[in-house]
Amino acid sequence: MDQASRLIVCPDRCRTDSIALPRVTMHFTVAPSKVLTWRAQRDAEIRVHDATLWITRIGSVDDYWIRTGDVLRVRRGDRIWMSTDDDRPAEASITTAYAMKRDAWRQRALEWMRGMLRGRCRSRA
Repeated sequence: MDQASRLIVCPDRCRTDSIALPRVTMHFTVAPSKVLTWRAQRDAEIRVHDATLWITRIGSVDDYWIRTGDVLRVRRGDRIWMSTDDDRPAEASITTAYAMKRDAWRQRALEWMRGMLRGRCRSRA
């Protein structure tokens, strides 16, 4: 694993997100000498909190060494593998935009509209 390329760090101030959406962060631990795999359902960011994490992904010729505070952006559909060669577990997190089920927003909008109409009907009576 020592021939992997180094990740270019992008601090939070260089984020390209133009719209502030609700976000979900999932914290996890990678045990020493174990390999985890994950497939991104949405665009995401992987951040390491206390150790060095090795990451590789399909279609990329580069491997990445992510150190404490580094961030790796992952595109929707990417399959990645993560591991650590440290003697201790590596704590990391994956952050994605929160996404409701496709019809959930319609249901919420209908409930809101019904509530508004009920309020109008009561005030006229």
